[in-house]
Amino acid sequence: MDIINVRVNEVDKKLLESYAKSHNKTISDVIRESIDEIIENEIHLKLYQEGMKELEKDNTTYTLDEVLKELGIKKEEL
Repeated sequence: MDIINVRVNEVDKKLLESYAKSHNKTISDVIRESIDEIIENEIHLKLYQEGMKELEKDNTTYTLDEVLKELGIKKEEL
């Protein structure tokens, strides 16, 4: 695994240490999970925005039953 150094001030360091300790995690875990969450949220936001643009073009929506029927899938098969 690669190592990345991050410089933080003393206040941020203490905050990270305190948070990590209270959640029984390492500082590396806290930073890694935070970065993953930020990236995931940004991806979800982009997908949402793209979906809303498509919905503005054609606001046709379908119920789950309609989709299953179109695909030939029975609810029991889910």
